[in-house]
Amino acid sequence: MKKIALFRKNGESAEFVDRFDNIEAASNAVREIVSEDEDATVFDFYTEEQEYTDICERVKSYADACHVLGISDNEAPEVIADGGLMRPDEIARRKLEVITEALNEGWKPDWNNTNEPKYYPWFHIEPGKGKDAEGKPDGAAAGLSFADTCSAASATYASVGSRLCFHERRTAAYAGDTFRDLYAQILVEKF
Repeated sequence: MKKIALFRKNGESAEFVDRFDNIEAASNAVREIVSEDEDATVFDFYTEEQEYTDICERVKSYADACHVLGISDNEAPEVIADGGLMRPDEIARRKLEVITEALNEGWKPDWNNTNEPKYYPWFHIEPGKGKDAEGKPDGAAAGLSFADTCSAASATYASVGSRLCFHERRTAAYAGDTFRDLYAQILVEKF
């Protein structure tokens, strides 16, 4: 499938902006950027028609994500840190960071822009679906690492990690479905 890739000139190099279905959509994006960025002009941008395969078709495994990013999957995240091997949840989180970066295709969240949507996979873990070694239920209703404490001397919130957010809902849902085992390793304590 052909897509229109939009680039912004940056000195001698260019920065990828986004991919569009047609030139009109790319032109509208340029107009929006120019209206918001006083240093930008329409002459700072150019387009290229490119052959494109959807990223969700190209990233079906950790090795695929490494390939998309141009890194070796032999450089596994199990590397020794501080003299010891990383725990399984740390390895899973690192793999998910690589997968997320690949699926986002260069998009980085702008945490100063509260109008920019950012998406995360959402999971519902049913209580009592399994038993731990002592026969106790090993599940609970949970989202992606969200905890909330109120009605105390202070309010405390622990939310989701920024390295694991996506630029669109469809990609977040795809990641949650495809890499469910890795998410389970970071969300559910294994005994």
